[in-house]
This record gives sequence, structure tokens and C-alpha cells, in this order.
Amino acid sequence: MAYKDTMFRSLFNNEKSLLELYNALHGTSHGERDTQITINTLDETLTSRRRNDISFTLNGRLVVMLEHQSSVNENMPFRFLQSISRIFENGIPDKKAVYRTKLIRFPRPEFIALVNAPGRFPDRKKLRLSDSFMDVPGFDETRLELEVMVYNINEGRNPEILARCATLKEYAYFVARARWHIEAEKRRQGTTSEARVIRIAIRNAVRDCKAKGYLLGYWEKMMEEDMSVFDIEWDHDTALEVRWEEGWEDGLEEGMEKGREKGMAEKERQLLALIDQGYTIEDLKRELSARV
Repeated sequence: MAYKDTMFRSLFNNEKSLLELYNALHGTSHGERDTQITINTLDETLTSRRRNDISFTLNGRLVVMLEHQSSVNENMPFRFLQSISRIFENGIPDKKAVYRTKLIRFPRPEFIALVNAPGRFPDRKKLRLSDSFMDVPGFDETRLELEVMVYNINEGRNPEILARCATLKEYAYFVARARWHIEAEKRRQGTTSEARVIRIAIRNAVRDCKAKGYLLGYWEKMMEEDMSVFDIEWDHDTALEVRWEEGWEDGLEEGMEKGREKGMAEKERQLLALIDQGYTIEDLKRELSARV
């Protein structure tokens, strides 16, 4: 399953929590008084409309790109390459500066990925863009490189990091409990709808967090805003099942039926492609409305 970025970004989309997380990952002790964090406006910088990246600059010298994934994606270096190029481009006020002789100075980039990887994936692993390059006989130099440091925050992994960042620890606990409850509900309910299993599992995981006093402020906020916005993106089959089962809002049901008549296979292929690109529920609604 692939947890949707909404929760992760909500928890870490502020200066205080980002500084706590950065210190936890690096074992540093940057203080709030002597460290200036500027959060970049991601929606204007990402090329593929992904919103699971958090980008911030430390003291104007280091730009950090942080991403959370439910599993390891070997293409993360390339995705970061797409994003950082746009961030650098947006940081140049004078677009003609690239054609002038004076050197343009950029903040030094750092790329971090947090994953919930079960099994044998190690606590930490470095992914390199050069791993994607094809072999060329007689030429083995790497002229372009981008490295992503991947931290496994699955249950039982990197305990020292989780101990230094309470929000990350509590978030990792929620992820682990959600997974446990999903498997338990599947065994208990058998062939019951996957969407129903997910909803029950998430409610139970939230209950577990509240019992331990974890993320209480977040749950209170979600209740005030309506828990329906707390959407979690699972694997492709489940995502499609939930979409078709619950229907689209605002009068799109008729359009969905026409889409089925025109060919469910093609519609599923299109939705899978959009989900792969990281589209949100609202993005998908707009796409479906425009295509049927």
C-alpha cells in the first residue's frame, strides 16, 4: 500500500517540525533561534504535479528535498532531479541570467527519502541516479549524479532517529498499526469490500494512536475539518476499486457510467497512469470530468 502524502505533509509542513526532523536524521542540534527555514512553494515547482515532496531551505545555503513513500522506488533520484531543476529555475529572478557570464549561485541540495519498507531493506541506503545509466563499452565515467539518502522508518527500524523526533515516531506507529489492522480485517471479513476494510482499519489505527496520546492535535484538526479529507492512497487496484465503488462527487456518476460503456479497460489504464504520476483525488476528478 502507498500512503497518501496528505498526512505526512500536514505533519511536517511547518518550520518547527522540519527542524526537529532534520536534526533527528543528521544527529545535529540546530536551534530555532539560529536557524532560518524557508519552505518552498511546491505546487509551483514540481513538474509532474506530485505533492508528496517537501522542500525547504536552511539559512539560505542548503535546500533540502524530503519525500515519503510507502515502499522503495528506485526511480526516486530521477524524480528529485526533475524537481530540483524547477526549484533552481524558480529561484532565479532574472531569467536572462543564465545567458550572462556571471556565475549563478544556488543553495547546495540534499535529497532525503523516508520509506516504510518491510522485509530485508536496510535501515539506510543510498540511491544514485547513475544506477539508471546504461552501460557503454569503453566509457564508464559518470558526468551526472544525484544521490538520495533513504531512511527506513518501518516499525523497528532506525530507533535512534524516531527517538529524536516524536512526530515521526508517532507517524510511523500509525502506519504500522494501519497495516496490522488491514491484515486483521481481511482475515476477519474475508471477501468484504477492500474499501470497507481500509476504512475500518484506519479508524482502528487512529483509535490506537489516541490511546497512546499520539498525534492528538492532528486528529482533532481532522475531526474539525471532516475526516473525509484524510484520504490514504493504496495500491492501484484498491485505489480504482474505491473510486468506482464510492462514485465521484458533484454529479459525475453519469459520466462514470458512460466511461464504462466506452470501455472500462481503457478508463482503468488512464487512471492507473494518473495515479502513477501522483495525482490527487481532486486532480482525478477534474481529469475524469474532462475526458468522459
